[in-house]
Amino acid sequence: MTASTLLKRLGLPGLLGTLLLAGAAWCQWDWLPRQREQAEAQASKARQLRHELLKAGQAAEGAASALTPAQAWQTLWQSLPDAAQRTPLQASVMASARERGLVLTTAQFNGAAQGTTGLWRQRLILPVEGRYADVRSWLGQLLGEPALSLDALDIQRTDVMSDTVKAKVSVSLWWHQAPLPAKAVR
Repeated sequence: MTASTLLKRLGLPGLLGTLLLAGAAWCQWDWLPRQREQAEAQASKARQLRHELLKAGQAAEGAASALTPAQAWQTLWQSLPDAAQRTPLQASVMASARERGLVLTTAQFNGAAQGTTGLWRQRLILPVEGRYADVRSWLGQLLGEPALSLDALDIQRTDVMSDTVKAKVSVSLWWHQAPLPAKAVR
């Protein structure tokens, strides 16, 4: 029997059926086992990574819990910038907003010493306008700064179809300076 007579006997439905059957067999015996192997390898990597992260987290917890409150305060104190770095720190916050394409119209500053410890808190209220993704990216960058904390955030979108938002961001910058002298008791 030649190929042309076989094709004539099978016809188009038989030929399509044969091709589909061959494709199903290839999937069953070749493609699916490779996919299962890849999935198992990824699952194994995920389990290994989860185990490593848990181990690292437990080690960090052990190290942090071993600190006394005074040692924890000293560690935090040493990680804060000193008063000489306050102006570049403030400028970097505003410059990073402009780098992301955000419009920064004004900035309100309000700073005060926090007790007599020498800890200084500078509050900044920054109204910005720009794309939501840019505002979110900027906030992510700010939160990576160890001497900065986010106090308040108000985001408004005037047009539902627009990607532009107006945000009022309130942050605190922290630094240390020489402690204030204790007042003499009379």
